[in-house]
Amino acid sequence: MKTSASFKNTVVEIICLLFILLFVYAAVSKLLEFQNFQAQLGQSPLISAYTGFISYIILIVEIVTALFLAIPKTRFIGLLSSFALMLMFTAYIIVILNYSSFVPCSCGGILEKLGWKEHLIFNITFTILAVIALLIISIKKSKTVLKLAIIAIIGSTVIVILYFSSEQTMHLENPFIRRFIQGATSKTAEAELNNNSKYFAGTDGRTIYFGDSEAPLHIIAYDTTLKAKSHYKIHLERENFPFASVQIRIAPPYFYLMDGTVPVIYKGNISDWKAKLLMYDNNYYFTKAEIIAPDKIAFRAQQLKTLYNILGTFTFNDSLQVQYAPQLLQKQIDGFFDTDGMMQFDRQTKKLIYTYYYRNQFIITDNNLSLIYRGNTIDTTTKAKLKVAHIKETGQRKIASLPTTVNQLTAVSNNLLFVNSKLIGRYEPKEMWKQASIVDVYDIEKNTYLSSIYIYDINKTKLKEMFVVDNNLYAIIGHKVHKYHLSEKHFKTNK
Repeated sequence: MKTSASFKNTVVEIICLLFILLFVYAAVSKLLEFQNFQAQLGQSPLISAYTGFISYIILIVEIVTALFLAIPKTRFIGLLSSFALMLMFTAYIIVILNYSSFVPCSCGGILEKLGWKEHLIFNITFTILAVIALLIISIKKSKTVLKLAIIAIIGSTVIVILYFSSEQTMHLENPFIRRFIQGATSKTAEAELNNNSKYFAGTDGRTIYFGDSEAPLHIIAYDTTLKAKSHYKIHLERENFPFASVQIRIAPPYFYLMDGTVPVIYKGNISDWKAKLLMYDNNYYFTKAEIIAPDKIAFRAQQLKTLYNILGTFTFNDSLQVQYAPQLLQKQIDGFFDTDGMMQFDRQTKKLIYTYYYRNQFIITDNNLSLIYRGNTIDTTTKAKLKVAHIKETGQRKIASLPTTVNQLTAVSNNLLFVNSKLIGRYEPKEMWKQASIVDVYDIEKNTYLSSIYIYDINKTKLKEMFVVDNNLYAIIGHKVHKYHLSEKHFKTNK
């Protein structure tokens, strides 16, 4: 009997010692690399939204549990706590592997070299060890089993609640925590553009067209594999205009040459690249324009009296019809700089998207500029951080200090909005911002944040422009265009 009791005590001592080593080592590892630990939790599909709170709770519980295990009088409580922790860690991994939309990087510390399945086996083993130790030291084993059953039910329920709650918060009420998914993008091709003045002009899904701000009449075209290259030159019906800001937009079978400073708009067919005048000799100046139909163009201009930015449409039927939508752009400071932004048209869904540069908001309209909704990017800059100076002598307005840019670039395709953000999120490694541009992806049909991707710098040159064709993102970086495949599992387009 004494031998049996001695053996059981030894088993309990060994199990408690293993748990103490595990929790102390894990806690110390997290403390030494706490920022990295929080960053890893921030990528978890279960607890992303509660990273700040949970990162401290885990540390405290691990340290307190280790102390309880080291003291004989509190060992039973320590083993119950150990069982609860290991069971919740096990449930966490089961949900990750079976129900999560993606599998994040595994945690560091003592289990750094283990994969998720190895983690699962490790956790199950330690959960069983906790049960063995508890049954050995308990006097009333039936009550202990009941306690373990209650802990198992509560622990599993907490993990499930955290999963659904965190997912909803991350997608709908994101607290500026980005989610980067391994394998979401992969670079598949690149091509030479010869200079850094090229920009995306349009696509028909098979051919990608590039304009050149330094040679406005010249068009470069690549197939979607970036292998076959063609060159075209636009021929204008009339050239004696004081061009200052020419932009080409291609919506096959048509192309458009526009300069809002003249103002003038040409239209032609890509079969012969001959451009005929569509609009000229009027006072409809504009600063941005997007083709939304063969005979309809959305534009941004300035109101004559207030000089505020305003959106509108040109419709070319028998005569030019101009319609304004003054309610769309909302003034915060001066109505001009604070409403500056980017305009994109999603041809698949017939939606116009206007994204502000200096605040966390985008506007979704139909092709008649009727408001569908106002959405927000995941950062917290709700009001533009601008200082505007008024020059009395000239009546001009100028930005008095460097503004905080929130959204730098946008692209849209099949209800997915891609936003190159300029603000670092919570729990993100600052080193990555020196190596890459961050692109946040939103589902504009559901008005939800999906995830973020890195577009790495090339020779210390950052992303200049991006566009998306089906499940491929093309990035202009320096004098090259790079093609990235977007995983259909993580970026399902709503066609």
